Amino acid sequence: MNVSAVIPIRYADSFGGDGQPRMELAGRQLWEITVDQACRSDKLARVVVAYDDERFLERLAPWGDKVVPCLRPQALSSDDATTMDVLTYVAEWLRENGVGTDYLMLLEISHPLRPKDIIDDMIAGAEGQDVDSLITCHPVHYNFWRRDQTGSMDRISGAGENPDIALYEELTGICSLFRPQCLLTENPFGDQVDIVPIDRFWAAIDVRDQDGCWLAEQYLNRLNISV
Repeated sequence: MNVSAVIPIRYADSFGGDGQPRMELAGRQLWEITVDQACRSDKLARVVVAYDDERFLERLAPWGDKVVPCLRPQALSSDDATTMDVLTYVAEWLRENGVGTDYLMLLEISHPLRPKDIIDDMIAGAEGQDVDSLITCHPVHYNFWRRDQTGSMDRISGAGENPDIALYEELTGICSLFRPQCLLTENPFGDQVDIVPIDRFWAAIDVRDQDGCWLAEQYLNRLNISV
């Protein structure tokens, strides 16, 4: 199976106005951690780094031909753009450059504590079934209250109260797979969707702010692991 990892990175997130690194965990920048994780995979056909600033190219040099740089438009680096927008752009960019791929794998730098071997495990899981997307999720063991458009409140029970009802928090950035042809439609997930529950709280930690980074550091120390 031919799978292309896509790692969206923005210069403004990773470096300050003085060029000094930002968004670090255990002394390493978040984007470096995710690029390393992808490059260690034995099953990925290529690792596409969707960057937005030419100054990133010299930063990517240590990985050599292990990464494929893809300069995305500035419009896709605004706060209004989503990672799915970037993923869709890369799908079109690969197609225009004659690069075929069965799936694109989204790896967001804000989820650096993804489980070991999850990248290869996700690809192996997709090989055994015919799905348009395979989404990483975190099982929810508590209940929600939801207000509908009329103002009425509904209680949604999680698995903790009723084992027959399963709720999952969508965390596509951990390690999710998408068929490129679906990304180019109005339904990027496609019709055949499956999920991979990741029931490890530390893997779901989002480190895009200082509180998240602090919590991730605590778990790294507690689990005595490195990234």
